[in-house]
Amino acid sequence: MQPAVSCANFGFYLAGMPILRGVNFALKQGEYLSIIGLNGTGKSTLLKCLLRLHDTGRTRGEAFIQGKPLSSFSQRELARLIGYGPQAGGRIPPFTVMEFLKLSRYPYRFRQEALNAADKASIKEALELTGTARLADKRLDELSGGERQKAFLAAALAQGTDILLLDEPASFLDPHHASELNSLLKMLNRERGKTILTVTHDLNHPLDAGGMVLVLGHKKQLYFGPVGKLTELDVLEQAFEHSFTCIRHPKTGRLLVLAD
Repeated sequence: MQPAVSCANFGFYLAGMPILRGVNFALKQGEYLSIIGLNGTGKSTLLKCLLRLHDTGRTRGEAFIQGKPLSSFSQRELARLIGYGPQAGGRIPPFTVMEFLKLSRYPYRFRQEALNAADKASIKEALELTGTARLADKRLDELSGGERQKAFLAAALAQGTDILLLDEPASFLDPHHASELNSLLKMLNRERGKTILTVTHDLNHPLDAGGMVLVLGHKKQLYFGPVGKLTELDVLEQAFEHSFTCIRHPKTGRLLVLAD
């Protein structure tokens, strides 16, 4: 079986300067990948490259979706395979939550076709899973950052894809709602077989989510592999130029990473 998402010596250059360089990984269908690294190491850029959202810059190497070169897909075809949840702090679309979710069904619709039963079912389930049904009639620019983040995730789910790319999905969320969201992502991954790639600044998120982790340094990849190996190597110290201590949670026994 072909990997769901993979990169072979992939790089991205802007005005001739490398933003990403030498990225190599292969993620199987149904695997979970956490992407970590310092600010400015290209984490969000990598997601946007996989979605072909960069209209400037130049790529090197190759990226693949389900074994086929990224360049071989039309944008509509790509949108049927990959759902995307952007950072809540970026540009805010001028729509209500419901209008935004309806737009997420565009890969399956043409011109001004009315929503069909499949569209309505996907939207309804996405609102229920993310707890955003009560926000359906509110404009995105009226929401708090946390509410908007959940709305973006709802739109990605409503898109009905097997692959999800999520850029800091827990940002702006308080601990209670962040825990709920992480539980939802684990359910989607483990019970529904969704392939998930998520950018995170929470170093304990990969340890909780399990699966694989990609560590990016300045203009280069530092590590790709099982998350369990992350605490056995010095890759965190190298990536974040800081020392860390690993401890066990006194109640759950889960391994935690603490900055010294």
